[in-house]
Amino acid sequence: MNLRLSVFLFLLALLPQLVSAAPPALPGQAIFQKNCVRCHGANGKRGLNGAHDLTKSNLNEFGRTYLVTNGMGKMPAFGKTLTPAQVQQVVAYSLTLK
Repeated sequence: MNLRLSVFLFLLALLPQLVSAAPPALPGQAIFQKNCVRCHGANGKRGLNGAHDLTKSNLNEFGRTYLVTNGMGKMPAFGKTLTPAQVQQVVAYSLTLK
């Protein structure tokens, strides 16, 4: 009985740390924050410099990959600054924005 109580009290003491821990970042989130937030905003809705609202975009993964890699209009191409894996990560993250 004492062991169970000790374990319970130990876990209870850890609860505030577990609750306050930041949620894990998605793989492409840091890349998005570094390269895309300026125009698209953290939630994808900013629209600065003609940037499209990513939450309303009809582009699928293929279309977004093309745009991130090659750019279009005012959007710069990131194909020479990001690896193909990084492009896929940022595209996957952009698809999570709602």
